[in-house]
Amino acid sequence: MSSQNTPGPSTGTTDSDRTVVLGLAVVAAVIAGVFVVAALSGAGITGSDSGADGTVAVVSVEGPIVQPIGDQLESELSDIRANDSIDAVVLEMNTPGGSPAPTERMYLSIQRTSEQMPLHASVQGLSASAGYYMMMPAEKIYVLPTSQVGSVGLAASEPRPTPPVEGPSGPNKRNSNVITDLATQETVANVFIETVVEQRGDRIELSREEISTAKVFLGVNSVENGFADEIGSLDDAVADAADEAGLDDYRTVERELSPAGGLPIFAQTDHGLVAIYDENPSLADVKPIDIAMVYEPAVPHIDELDAVSASDVPDSATNGAESGGDQR
Repeated sequence: MSSQNTPGPSTGTTDSDRTVVLGLAVVAAVIAGVFVVAALSGAGITGSDSGADGTVAVVSVEGPIVQPIGDQLESELSDIRANDSIDAVVLEMNTPGGSPAPTERMYLSIQRTSEQMPLHASVQGLSASAGYYMMMPAEKIYVLPTSQVGSVGLAASEPRPTPPVEGPSGPNKRNSNVITDLATQETVANVFIETVVEQRGDRIELSREEISTAKVFLGVNSVENGFADEIGSLDDAVADAADEAGLDDYRTVERELSPAGGLPIFAQTDHGLVAIYDENPSLADVKPIDIAMVYEPAVPHIDELDAVSASDVPDSATNGAESGGDQR
């Protein structure tokens, strides 16, 4: 988890900005295949084996967790709960984490589903930070020997104060309140840690302080310390979920996640995390991320973005707004 307090990018462009944008387009296209943010494809829940006792739905969570994926997974699991032909669910996880709001919605939706039917999680490569948080309600977490899970805790930059705005607007409309920002960071961190303790405290053989160090564990180690439950493949998780549902013979249906427009690619700069909202981005398509639950080593670092998120660029825009802009 990390928290960045970086002002928004300028909307003006210069020759230097245009060079940055060209660099961004190339880099974004390269990493798009690696950090694809996914949305549900909407394939119907069907099966070809008419003799099966029931069905196990495999729902993939691939790439950074941002909106609208929270809404989409919530809707998808709601449909699954309402479908009498679905007897169990397996989450196929591969994510470095993401934003708190969609993560919490996904967590609650997964929790509701796990109360109605067997629900397991299978970590294919990485399920860290927000990815680990959201799958906490799973009855069992399956990992491969080299899968990675964990990153519980807050790795946040220290909040930086800015002068209050003078004029009729409230003094805290724009400036950063260090005390409030620190309290927000602490609250986000504690919610994450307490959720892990509540959901897996009887299985994790680590103290609360050790859990909160944000360590990431390989699959073999995570089973030993209780961060995961079983070494096994996706098929193993599906078979176990089917057994929990009392199915001797079952079909599986895959709820694929596919690329969708308008969803960002995460990247790191020397000034913090940013989200890129277009494969051919302009400056307006690059947004700083104020608060995120992300395992940062899994997010690529891009030097070309430094000029976009550097403090001198937004400062000039802020000064212009304060001298004659609308202060809302």
